[in-house]
Formats: sequence, structure tokens, C-alpha cells
Amino acid sequence: MKNLKIIIFSLILSNVSAQVYKGQNLYGGRNALSFFMFSNQADKDLEIDLNKYLEGFGKVSAPEKNIKRLERIKDSGFSDDIVAVDVVFESNKKFQKLCFFFLDKDLKVLSPFQIRDREVIEFVEGFQRITLKNLEVKLAQENIKLAESNLTDAQKSQSKIEKSLENNLKEQEKLGKKLDSTPEMLTKVLSEKEEIVGELYSEKEAEVGAKTKGDLEKASTKKEKEIQKIQKDKEKAETKLSKKEVEFDTLKDNLFKAKALVKSIESILKDATVVLEGLK
Repeated sequence: MKNLKIIIFSLILSNVSAQVYKGQNLYGGRNALSFFMFSNQADKDLEIDLNKYLEGFGKVSAPEKNIKRLERIKDSGFSDDIVAVDVVFESNKKFQKLCFFFLDKDLKVLSPFQIRDREVIEFVEGFQRITLKNLEVKLAQENIKLAESNLTDAQKSQSKIEKSLENNLKEQEKLGKKLDSTPEMLTKVLSEKEEIVGELYSEKEAEVGAKTKGDLEKASTKKEKEIQKIQKDKEKAETKLSKKEVEFDTLKDNLFKAKALVKSIESILKDATVVLEGLK
């Protein structure tokens, strides 16, 4: 879903921003003719892109905080009267507007009749293409980071399931051994109880003193409790083992899905890398 949002954002940006407008904007406190464009790129990134672009045409300076000035312009074909270009930044939290004002030798904005629209628009569009391309690269880089993050999460989930499976098998083995040893334990205690009962009710019962008889009855009762505990523990172990077997099947299915997800995200990451390489 996040990948889709990035793609949609990029498409919206391309459709909305890939346009140069001609109209009045404020310059020096008064409205004047400008060629302007919109952007939602970060302020600093946009300024860096503009500096690099303008430097290819002449000398760049900053006469005011939100103005970049291009002077000593190389042959551009704009107009014989153009001596400088001022690019004024206006922005709020949602977007940036860059207004290109074309100036004469007195740094006054030229009239529509003094400007060749096609050449001027091509100049502004040239910058727009660069900044949009750079923004696409940044978005593609973020897309890779997103895929890498998703892959890390998926790999962690797979590892967690694998560990749960390992613990499940260990627990099954432990319960199995316990159940295997139960018959032997039960036989031993039953035998011990039989000996006690046999001694208690033997032919020599009359010779058995009251104290000894009481001790034998207590011992018999104790052995009976041991037998009940062994049987109860056996039932608990059987129930736990049954649950662990069901849990194992679920974990096995989850592991299959987790591995499939990891492979899917690996493919997404590979394609995201191809997209970035194609933009550079």
C-alpha cells in the first residue's frame, strides 16, 4: 500500500507540476509579468537544484533571501533585452511557487512584447524537468528503503516462526519421552503398592502391630496418590502433545507463507532497484 502511495504521489506530481504558467506575480512590491511553476519538493532540495541549473547559464547570486539572480547570461535566445533573471521563491507548508522574472539592464521586468515566450518557457521547463527528475530519484530511493524495511520485518517474522517450530518440536519430544516413561513408572508404583497391600493383608496380619499397620495403610494411600498423579500427568501430557501437534501444523503453514512473503518482497526490492537505476 505504501508503494502504491509513492507511485500515485509521483504521478500526481508529474501531472500537476509539469506545467509552466505565464502571468502576474509580485516583484518588488508590484505585480509584474512572470513565468512560474509549482513544486512540492523540499525547500532546500529545490534551491540546490535551482543553483546547479542556473550556474549552467551564467553567474548566480542571491540579492535577497528568497531570490536567486542569474547574470552574465550566456547566449540563451530569450531576448536581446534580457540582462538578468530573478527567480523568486514563495512557499507555504503545502507547495512552492517559483516565479521567473526576466529583467533588462536597469533590472526592470520586461514587457510581454520584449520576450520570446517559447524560448523562455523552454528555459523554465528545463529546470522543471531536472527538479522533477531529482524528486523522482528521491522517491525511488525512499521506495527502496521501504522495501528494505518490509524485507527486514518479513525476515524477522520468518525467523520467529522458525524458532517457534524448533521449540514446538523440542516440547513434543519432551512430552513424548514423558509418555514413553509413564508405563514403566506406573508399573513400578503399582508393584510397590501391591507389596504393601500384600504385607498388610497377609496370613501374618494378626502379628502386625497397630503402629505398623497404620504405617502400612499410610504407605498404601501414598502409593495410590502417586498412581493417580502419574495418570493425571499422563492425561495432561497427552493433551499438551495433541495441542503441540495442531500448533505445529499451523506454524508449518505460517512458515510457508512467511517464506513466500520474503521472496515476494525480495522481488519487489529488486524491481525497485531497477527503477532507481533507470532514473539515474
